[in-house]
Amino acid sequence: MSAPWLVFFGYLHRHPALHERRVSPGYVRAQRLRPVTGLVLYGLSGLLGWFVNPLLGLIGVIVMISYHAVTSEGLPRWLTRR
Repeated sequence: MSAPWLVFFGYLHRHPALHERRVSPGYVRAQRLRPVTGLVLYGLSGLLGWFVNPLLGLIGVIVMISYHAVTSEGLPRWLTRR
């Protein structure tokens, strides 16, 4: 589920003319972190569930879903500050 979003945000990053006026290139760049995190958490959850314990895999999926729910309106400003 995260892989298409990674492709989508990569495309938007390369084509800033598609952005609304109020969307900055920095915002799109920062949002690329969300699908990468999703891919990593899905992968780790699958590995934990397969090799360690299915309950740990389920907990990993719940953490990933919670992360995406909390950041659905974008990443918090304190997290993207550099």
